[in-house]
Amino acid sequence: MNPYSANFDCIKHINTLFPNEQSLVGIDTEIEKLQSELTQLQSELQEDIHEHAVMQNKIWRDVQDVEQLSQGIVAEIQEIKQKAEKSEDLVYSMCKDIKSLDIAKRNLTFSIAALKKFIMMLTAIEKLKEHCKEKKYAEVANLLSAFTELSQYFVKFQNIPQILEINGEKEQLIKDLKLQLIDDFILFQKGTNLMQVKDLQDACQTVEHLGLKFRDELIQKVCKYIISPYQELFQQLENRSLETTERRYAWMARVIKDFDTKTQNVFPEYWAVHCQIYYEFCAVTRLQITDILETLKDLDVAVLMKALQATLKFEQKLNDEMKKRYEEWLGKKNTNQFAISELPKIKGAISDSFEPYLRPYIDSEEREIMQHIQTILNSDKLDVEGDLKILNSSMSMFAYFKQMLKRASQYSRTQVMFDIQKLIKKALKRYSDEIIFKINQSRNNEQLSQILCCFVINTAEYCKETIPALQESLVQHLDSPFSDQVELSNEEEYFNQMMNKSIETLLVYVDSKIDQFYQQMLKIDWNEFENMGDASKYIRETISFLEGHIKTIKDLLSESYLIFYLNKLVVYLNNKFINSVFRIKKISEIGLSQLMLDVSELKTNLVRISKLKQESKSQQSFNNFVQKTLSRSDSILKLIQMSIEKFVENFPDYAKKYESAPTDLDKILGLKQLRRQDVPQLNKFFTKIN
Repeated sequence: MNPYSANFDCIKHINTLFPNEQSLVGIDTEIEKLQSELTQLQSELQEDIHEHAVMQNKIWRDVQDVEQLSQGIVAEIQEIKQKAEKSEDLVYSMCKDIKSLDIAKRNLTFSIAALKKFIMMLTAIEKLKEHCKEKKYAEVANLLSAFTELSQYFVKFQNIPQILEINGEKEQLIKDLKLQLIDDFILFQKGTNLMQVKDLQDACQTVEHLGLKFRDELIQKVCKYIISPYQELFQQLENRSLETTERRYAWMARVIKDFDTKTQNVFPEYWAVHCQIYYEFCAVTRLQITDILETLKDLDVAVLMKALQATLKFEQKLNDEMKKRYEEWLGKKNTNQFAISELPKIKGAISDSFEPYLRPYIDSEEREIMQHIQTILNSDKLDVEGDLKILNSSMSMFAYFKQMLKRASQYSRTQVMFDIQKLIKKALKRYSDEIIFKINQSRNNEQLSQILCCFVINTAEYCKETIPALQESLVQHLDSPFSDQVELSNEEEYFNQMMNKSIETLLVYVDSKIDQFYQQMLKIDWNEFENMGDASKYIRETISFLEGHIKTIKDLLSESYLIFYLNKLVVYLNNKFINSVFRIKKISEIGLSQLMLDVSELKTNLVRISKLKQESKSQQSFNNFVQKTLSRSDSILKLIQMSIEKFVENFPDYAKKYESAPTDLDKILGLKQLRRQDVPQLNKFFTKIN
């Protein structure tokens, strides 16, 4: 926009504001000033425009100069690039030539090295042949090591004919060397080889260079040579018997001693050559003894066990010696692959062959244990004054078992010992049966029978307490899986049967005595009974008998089993009384009162005569048991005494207490002179009876 037009517009605006002419005089003056300033500004503007034009021309000339310079630089860059490409081609060509030369150098170097190593292999083979022939085993060992190292160099080229040929030559040479080494060691054992100990030591080093497999083969050949005279000697007819067993082990001891003298410091100790000789001896002996045992028809137990014992003794001694001798290497991770790390099986190596043929020994032990049981049973005495109120035969039997296990443990920890375990179980059953038979036989002598039954109860308790220890001992004498099969719970049950038989016999004896007293009770006319007083005669006689009976057994039984038996006795007496009451046809009120008095008298006296020397929880428990058990007799007598209404009301409470309530119901109704239809309220109990 033109700056001058703006000024004119401003003047016009002022004229509109001040229309009077007087006011315009000062304004004209101002306008002239402004026009003068405006002219000056225009002059300055023209100068600025001129300067700008000059500068623009200069810049345009500078830009042209820069463009010309840039074109020159680009031309120079293109020239340099072309030269660089030519230089790159030249360098690539030079590098390619250098690489080819480098490959050629490496190939040449490898070829020279391979040729040298091949020549060395050829030389080694020739020297190996020479040293093998001269038996210079130290040099042979070194050459074998060197040849093995050189061979690794040609693994990738093993299909090349020359390499195949030299390897084949080496294999044949090593094969011949192995045969030669075996011959040298065998001849040395024969004493026909003049080689020195040092030569044989070098030979052992050579053997190790030939590998573990050949080392084992060599030792096996030496062992077979040493044992072959033994095999032939004891294969002869006159030596084919168990009687020569000890001679076998004596022969081995002499041979080992001779071997030590001949080969001292020859074999490395860590090879454990002695161990292998013994193992070979055990293997041959096992076969020969098995053959003898198979051919013998009638085995003499004494000879058989003597041979087995000698064998076990030999194996144990041998095992201990080998452990001590090779302790340095056994059970360790040896860096030397030729060192022994574990012993071969020595214990059982020969003796296990006896196992299938030891039936005569088992039969012999069975005869002896059964005879022993019979002997100790016959010698049993009932010493009522002694400290232990048990049969001495039981202690003697377990002591014999201990001896039997000790004997058998010398021979076996497997099948034979397991058969002994079966034999012990059989003996326990036999002992139990004999004791029960003895109880039955003693019934004719009442006093003896009572004492015997008490001793048997104590003996059964002792046997039950001893059987777990016996079972543990059997387990310790057996190896798995036989030890896992030991179980004597059935045998414990035999002694429970003994105990039950004794208690049953005592109760039968009591019943035989008390029954006559209750027969007297049944002869009384309880419906016409009038003279109520002290306890009835049958009760007094019963108590009198019980007093003598309990006095006899009281000091013979332990407290726990005395209380156990007395509880059984109380149950029997209660049942005897109730069954006798149910056999009575009718009872009067006075008769019922007398019977209640009899029950009370029986309770009181049972507690009195059974009282222990010292008050204890067992005594209190028994007293409570007497009251609880005989309360059934009281309850039945009270039910009989009740009116029909009270009977119907109270019988359900009786039924809650006693399981016999449904069967008691008819009998109680009979004594009350009632029928089922008279008490329809109790039909549910009749349903239970039906």
